[in-house]
Amino acid sequence: MAQSKLQTEKECYLCHSKVNLEDHHIFNGPKRKLSETDGLKVWLCHYHHTGSNNSAHLNHEVALFLKQKGQEEYEKTHTRVQFVKRYGKSYL
Repeated sequence: MAQSKLQTEKECYLCHSKVNLEDHHIFNGPKRKLSETDGLKVWLCHYHHTGSNNSAHLNHEVALFLKQKGQEEYEKTHTRVQFVKRYGKSYL
């Protein structure tokens, strides 16, 4: 996994577990490469990545929370207009 701009420690972004970690691109599908390039990804434990109804891939609220955090990080160095142009819409 390339460098995350949201984390410095290799631990689950949501529960801080250090076991069964998987990398998660906050923006997936056609925006996955942009997410990789921009460092908008986090480590998640299996439970929070794909292993439960509370996971980023199965729970809309969890996915939205991560998208909001990703957008906040992007907007530390870019404008909201630039974010919307790159990712299609604002999540904030």
